[in-house]
Formats: sequence, C-alpha cells, structure tokens
Amino acid sequence: MVSRRDPAQGQLPLSLSEAGEERPPLPARVSLPLAADGHAPFDDEAYFFEPWWPGAHATLKREGDRLVLGTEHLSDPLLAFPELVQLAARIRADGVIIEGTLLALDADGRPDTRLLRRRLGGDAGDEVAEGAFVATDMPYLDGRPLSRLPFVERRRRLAATFDDSDHGVLSRGIVGEGRMLGRAVAALGLAAISARRLDARWKGGPAGDAWLRLPVVEPRTAETTPFLVLLERLPLGD
Repeated sequence: MVSRRDPAQGQLPLSLSEAGEERPPLPARVSLPLAADGHAPFDDEAYFFEPWWPGAHATLKREGDRLVLGTEHLSDPLLAFPELVQLAARIRADGVIIEGTLLALDADGRPDTRLLRRRLGGDAGDEVAEGAFVATDMPYLDGRPLSRLPFVERRRRLAATFDDSDHGVLSRGIVGEGRMLGRAVAALGLAAISARRLDARWKGGPAGDAWLRLPVVEPRTAETTPFLVLLERLPLGD
C-alpha cells in the first residue's frame, strides 16, 4: 500500500523547479470541457475513443511542492482520498494541470460511483474505497496553456509527463475504431465510451463534436475484472 501523508496542506517534500527558473503561476481554477451526448459508437479516424469511466470529472494540478485535486463540486478531494497525494511523484514536470476522472475502487478493484459519492461525502463507513485517477488530457505544462495545440499533441505530451502507478494511469483507447471499443467496454460492464477529436483545441464549457459521450448497447454487469487489469486489455492509443 502507498504510505499516507496529511493532505490538508497538500505539501510534498520535493520540487521539480530548477534554481532561478520562474514559471507563470497556474490559474486557481480552469473551466472544464463538457462532453456532448452522442447516439452510439461510430468509426472515424478523426477521433480518439476511450472508455467512459464511472467517476467524477476532475483536474490534477502540480505546482512546485503542491498537489491539488479538484472536481466540479470540491476544491480538494485529497481530504477524502489522501492516498492520491503520491501522484505528485508520478508527474515529471512542474506547472501542470491534467484533466481526467476520479474513481473510487471497491474491494475487488472495480469503479463504484456509490462508493465515490459516499467517500467524497465523508461517509464511506467500513467499506473499502481506494482512490484512482485516470489521466486523459493536459491543458497546462510548465505553467503555460496548451489550449492552442490539438488534442493529439496534448496527449503526446501528457504521456511523456505522467507515469502510471497503483493509483493513477494514463487512459487507454484507440483511434478510429469506436464500434470495436464499444463492444469491448460493453463486455466489460461499462455503459459508454468517450470520443475526442484529435485536432480539437482545449476549450472549457460545451465541447460540441470535439468531445462526445457515446452510450453502448446492453452493457453487461456480471464482469468482475479489476480496474487495472481492465485497462491493460486496452491499447495505449498513441
């Protein structure tokens, strides 16, 4: 298990900033993109398809010695998931904001939205609910916005910046073959896939066709594959 530290101050005993180097400060908050509802999975080489994970849309911010995890409703869910403080050591840059999904994993290692709500509300009881973060996009690097870059380039830089660990992973997916991924995630018990245009710039608010949530048909619920094993079945999508 990961050793736990007090997240109240969000302070970590390390810094990636070089002596004398000044980076622009990161914004206190960023407006996240909002996916549009699509009808069904489709094939299109202009899109990157990945599972739609049952969790909370979130950002992970690394600035100097400080790590902040934010969701739409909570400024720092690290109070509820202190084990995620260790993700700072997996980010190989400073002045970084990463977009992704915050999950709560049950005793079998599967995402559980009920446990996520309870733990964020401070009422997980005796149930096991380990935190996990799936990284998908990176709107800031070295304190500078990457909003003018296409998603495919932001993702390439994210892959070079964020290292997989027990509690955080780079999202897996595939370019072009949404129908195939839809069948795969349905067999794994998930209800939807995500479709992001490879050429899309970063923009907060309604994303239009730049980001779609596509429901899959008749998801199965009997699958008990743990989260990390499930991810390993999918390609990296680089």
